[in-house]
Amino acid sequence: MVALVVLPYDSPRWSFVYLCATLVALVVLFGAALAMPRGTRVVWWCLFAFQVLTMASQAIGDHARKSGTSAFPGPADWLSLLAYVPVLTALGVLIHRLNPGRDREAWIDSSILSVAAASVFGLFLIVPVLSEPGMSRAAVAVAVTYPVLDLAVLASLIWLLVGGGRPKTTMLLVAVSFAFTLTADILRDLSLVDAWSGAPQSVLPALRVAAVVTMAAAATAPGAEDIAVPRETVRPHATTTRLAVLAVGVLAVPTLVAVRLWDDASKLTLLLALAAIIIIILAVWRIGLLVTAVDQQRQVTELVLDSAGDGIVGLDREGFVVFANLSARRMLRCRESDLIGRRFHDVAHHEYPDGRAFPWHECPVQQLVQRGGEAFIPDQVYVRRDGTTFPVEIIISPLRVDGVLTGAVQSFRDVSERHAVDELKRQFVSVVSHELRTPLTSIKGSLQMLDSGLVGELSGEQAELVSMAVSNSERLSQLVNDILDIERLDAGRLPLKPESVPPARLAELAVTAMAGAAGAAGIQLVLEVDPSATEDAMVFADPHRLVQVLTNLVGNAIKFSDRGARIMVRVTVAGTYAHLAVIDHGRGIPAEHLESVFDRFGQVDAGDARREGGTGLGLAIAREITVRSGGEITVTSTIGAGSTFTVVLPLVDEDAAARITPAPAGVGAEEAL
Repeated sequence: MVALVVLPYDSPRWSFVYLCATLVALVVLFGAALAMPRGTRVVWWCLFAFQVLTMASQAIGDHARKSGTSAFPGPADWLSLLAYVPVLTALGVLIHRLNPGRDREAWIDSSILSVAAASVFGLFLIVPVLSEPGMSRAAVAVAVTYPVLDLAVLASLIWLLVGGGRPKTTMLLVAVSFAFTLTADILRDLSLVDAWSGAPQSVLPALRVAAVVTMAAAATAPGAEDIAVPRETVRPHATTTRLAVLAVGVLAVPTLVAVRLWDDASKLTLLLALAAIIIIILAVWRIGLLVTAVDQQRQVTELVLDSAGDGIVGLDREGFVVFANLSARRMLRCRESDLIGRRFHDVAHHEYPDGRAFPWHECPVQQLVQRGGEAFIPDQVYVRRDGTTFPVEIIISPLRVDGVLTGAVQSFRDVSERHAVDELKRQFVSVVSHELRTPLTSIKGSLQMLDSGLVGELSGEQAELVSMAVSNSERLSQLVNDILDIERLDAGRLPLKPESVPPARLAELAVTAMAGAAGAAGIQLVLEVDPSATEDAMVFADPHRLVQVLTNLVGNAIKFSDRGARIMVRVTVAGTYAHLAVIDHGRGIPAEHLESVFDRFGQVDAGDARREGGTGLGLAIAREITVRSGGEITVTSTIGAGSTFTVVLPLVDEDAAARITPAPAGVGAEEAL
């Protein structure tokens, strides 16, 4: 495209190139217009007619110029003026179809730019023509009509580009095509004035050809058939580019006024001053609409935030409050003026639960705000204005503008009711579980006496029933113990007595404890200790609880393995971690259930608990104990090939372990039934 503009038109070789490019472009444009749907066809037929008339006018004018018979106005000029009929028709149809006039902001923006363009056209094109001596009335009329019609085309394009939604690629190409045409028209109009008689005319044909080629590209671009279809995506009313263009338009006319006043004060200056006043009024109106839109958006945002049940606070980088929604003010029992401009920590987070002072520079929330961290912080305590406290959960999200940290949004939720419900639940579970222990102990002991034959020999049917009752009482006892462990874990009262112990010893104790159950089920239970897990490898944990974890894993493997199967307990050391793996070759766990096997009452199959005697709590307890011991538990499984549960614990040398003070044993710890 650039080449078409810069190549020398007067050269016979390039004249031929221009001719070929024009014909090809017109054929493409004709074919595209012919293939357009009925609703869009009229637009492209008009644009095609405009290009044909324009190129014909250019050809006639070139011929007259070369033959020395050119006159103004001449046939080329009348044909050129005729070309404005289809182009203004096409633009009118587009304006009617797209209807950007419904957008007040777009109307004002286009009016500002159109008034600025009209002022420039009037000062540099229209007025000089009217002041040109020696021109006939017909020549003056034609010379003035050209820029007026160009201005109408330009104003229509501005209206289409500014309003009606985001311009499509096709519309942008059409605008580029008209840009070439308008540039050629301006150069032509300037040549009519003596002061601009030296304006380069040799590039006019190149500009015309570039215009028709670009129009052909627009007709073949994706979405050309939808050029007259209203665009659903609406662009923002104010963008950086849009405001910059508007600023140029607003400043253009006052600049022209200043130039004219410096030169001479004439009637033209008064007209430009009037245009400046009009454009300034439009600009002020536009700014007012922009401010109103921003204020409305702010009000909508505040209404949305105020409707939220959680407290939401906007903070700057130093932790000072810039916004607080209604829920935040209600929970803290304070007014907006009590929060805005104050450091939020000093208002609501300034003391520990025991009442001790909590310096803001030690506040984890404040640290997250300053470094731009994002986190969920449970179990915090906020202080109300009246001095009372309440538990909260906090979510911190950083605020960044163009990648630069400007502050954070802090949301918090009052969890007092949840804590109360949890406490009631724990109390209920604890009371019920403890109340079950005494009768369960009695029932279990009695059933075991019956089963052992101490009170007399039982018949076969009686022995079977008693054996079933013993099995179910043991299952019920295990369920009560699991519930008690869960309740202690939730309350932070599960007794842990950590000590330095070899991981191989933990595996050995678990295998010994489960040997009987494995033998009864016809399962081969194997212990494999890697040479890396020597006596020097130590973990610092509660041996009783870790054996409980391993026996639970082995017990699950036994339940879900077929008779004659093999279960391996493998101990290895990798780096600074000990790995205790329980490997079975059972049915396996489906991939979609791997994430939930450690959930409370989680069962791969709803019937598993009934068939195999599981409580659905064992794996949840195992995970909690492992995590509290500083480790983690993972699972991998393949359907039909088996599963591997692995407990990973950090190693500690004996000297370091000796320096660690064991945690308190806990409160209300009961022994297992």
